Amino acid sequence: MRLVSMLVTALVLVSAGAAAANCKDRNGDFTSVLVPPPVCTSPVGICTLGTLTGEFPSTYAFTMDTLDPAFDPADPTRFVFTGHSVITDAHGGTLFGSDSGFIFIDLPAPGPFVTTVEIVGGTRGYRKASGEFVASGVLDFISGNAVGTYTSTICKGSGHDDGD
Repeated sequence: MRLVSMLVTALVLVSAGAAAANCKDRNGDFTSVLVPPPVCTSPVGICTLGTLTGEFPSTYAFTMDTLDPAFDPADPTRFVFTGHSVITDAHGGTLFGSDSGFIFIDLPAPGPFVTTVEIVGGTRGYRKASGEFVASGVLDFISGNAVGTYTSTICKGSGHDDGD
């Protein structure tokens, strides 16, 4: 029984180490443009198409699902949002993300924002992916352009390769 317990413990430790080794931290810059309706199907009318550069070159599409006042008495221009993203890497693999964040809306001034994209799966080598992207930037509501930076940790599911 003791041998079985030691083997199970060793297996758990090896699996945890393999899972950690299966994650990569990446960062870089991004740009995006607003996509107007009818192409944008967001219930609040905000969608973007963009490009990630740096350590994870890819394209992405973001659709905002909700946009609500944060009810911050110190700053009534702060809004919170949720949405979803599709990120496609240079090899054609796709990550699916569940987004949440905040943006400051004080028109016509550009709106600073921060969004966290929780990776909830994908296609090809990302079918069992997890991790997150954190992006911060500024959206210019007049031009529709956004710029900023991102950091990410992408963990591949076991038995899959992301094409690196």
